[in-house]
Amino acid sequence: MISLLDRQIARHWRDKALRRTKPGRRVAVVGNCQSFGYAFAVKLFDPALQVDRYPLVAPSLADLKTLRTALVDYDIVLAQDFGPQLLRDNGDSQALFAALPGVVRLPTINFYGFHPDTIHLLDPTQGNRLILGPAGVYHSALILFAHMSGFGQDQTEALFTREVFELVGYLDVWPSAVADIERAGASVDMKLESLIARWARGRPFMYTPTHPRPQVMFDIARLAMHKAGLKTHPVDTEDYAVDDMSRDYILPIYPALAEHYGFVGSTLLKLAHYKFSRGVGEILTLRDFVGRSLADYAQRRREQLVHARVAEWLDDAEISRTLGLLSAEELKRRALAR
Repeated sequence: MISLLDRQIARHWRDKALRRTKPGRRVAVVGNCQSFGYAFAVKLFDPALQVDRYPLVAPSLADLKTLRTALVDYDIVLAQDFGPQLLRDNGDSQALFAALPGVVRLPTINFYGFHPDTIHLLDPTQGNRLILGPAGVYHSALILFAHMSGFGQDQTEALFTREVFELVGYLDVWPSAVADIERAGASVDMKLESLIARWARGRPFMYTPTHPRPQVMFDIARLAMHKAGLKTHPVDTEDYAVDDMSRDYILPIYPALAEHYGFVGSTLLKLAHYKFSRGVGEILTLRDFVGRSLADYAQRRREQLVHARVAEWLDDAEISRTLGLLSAEELKRRALAR
């Protein structure tokens, strides 16, 4: 299948052959789903630049040599790290950087502080292929535990409380999540500590653990441009926050966790929706998400549903028993409140 990367490379060759190249310095931005935000920010900070995005989000027909041949036509290349299995010859970012000296590296921002219950499931019976559920690649550790423990719909939904979050450590994730961003910045020679402090003021700065809000991309793109010797024009980025990632999944920050951080949370999960001409998309309540997840897991074999964190809970008799008790207590509270 032709990927977005293949299409961009073909577009580049076509424009070059037809001499459609516009005047001005040319910048290529190479990377994952975050690369659109970076590329848009570069263009916003200097509209005179010619900016192209080379997205590495799915397996491509292009190999490393093909990608490099396209990128050498640019004055500046900004790139995130990427692993094998995206290019046809399994070339990775380290091979690209060796073949194309002078690349300015961009960090990949992952942050689980707002979504500590979110996990990814790899099917060991299918070569560790990602398992897609009601929220795509995003699954809930608590819902999977509940399924493996034989919980029903109401029992599972009753696990999303402060007492449960405290028991499993979800209220203590922030420091390690911040450290993950700091390490990502350090790996590309960027100090992000002061930016994290600014992002953390006010509203949450992530849609999912892997999808930042626009301000994150703006701030890091500005740093990258300075490293590349590019000037950035002053602009209020809030006025131009084009947000490609908001079309994808937006995971809830559950009230028990949100209150711990000092803001209002939600239990609504927005599903991915890219075709706005086909309606407004779908939003799941927590009950919907629990019900659909349990139904999905019920169709799979037990050996397919493997995750280290959930396995630890299941193997720890005290944690399993306590989670069951906390769920039962929450159901009693809800019954008395009716």
